[in-house]
Amino acid sequence: MTSQTHASFSPLTPHRQWENRTVRNHEQIREFCQFLAREWGGSRHHSYSVPARGKSSAWSRTVDGRWSAVGLADAISKYASSGKSFSENKAEFDQFAADLQSAMHRDSNNDVCAILRAIMHWGGVDNKHRQKRTFEWIQRNADEISAKLSSAVDLIKDEQASLDSFDGVSLAMNSTMAKIVSLADPEQKLVMYDGRVGGALGFFVARFAEEQEIHHYNVADQLLFAVDREPKRTPDTNRIHFPALFGKARDRCHALMVRRASQLIWQVAKECQASPREIEAALFMWGYNVAGETED
Repeated sequence: MTSQTHASFSPLTPHRQWENRTVRNHEQIREFCQFLAREWGGSRHHSYSVPARGKSSAWSRTVDGRWSAVGLADAISKYASSGKSFSENKAEFDQFAADLQSAMHRDSNNDVCAILRAIMHWGGVDNKHRQKRTFEWIQRNADEISAKLSSAVDLIKDEQASLDSFDGVSLAMNSTMAKIVSLADPEQKLVMYDGRVGGALGFFVARFAEEQEIHHYNVADQLLFAVDREPKRTPDTNRIHFPALFGKARDRCHALMVRRASQLIWQVAKECQASPREIEAALFMWGYNVAGETED
């Protein structure tokens, strides 16, 4: 009797502790997906100033210097990128996806490279200096670019697959490559993870943690999205801090963020009857500035 009583109070084994934490993490991720789905039609107000100079000057004029939305669904109606609405952008996006996938299917590497340059120009990410690493990777792999892109898509979509190949040499991943890989996926399941989408996801994780009173050390790793360290894209609060998107093993880190964000956004889409592309676009608009100009 004594030994049985003693056994019932014995500490959990490391394996059981790991199992319990895994269950808690899955439950927390499920709860966050439900939380974010509610934000789609929610009443949370978000606003930020849009600079009147530089690349955002035309956008700034259309919103009188300040963008605002109430809930994520409203952010879609306020979508603006290169002077185009969400539907206009999506039409161009879908055409690029069809062209790229067709060229990859034919294994026409010359066509693929030409389409990649067009995509980068369309996305405003074709600056030869800022995108030097991406241009060099495409040029270096030009003779097998179709196979490389297919491999990148398959690895990210396979939850069990190692992402060690994303080392910047064999496979590359950054905000530009996230756009390209997203377009290369025939199932269109991969999110264009960049500083704006990551910042918005972090913003909502921080609000979720505050409302649920979850401390940083109890937040599931899968919800600690890596974020751009540009001040306006950093959603850190006193309660929760997010890792940096850039740094050591940055290609692997970015590929992991594409995987995690894609899985989560697809789940949220099911919850709120929106398309994953709509949620991605709403997060893109929300995440332009997540550093303190908000009103709940």
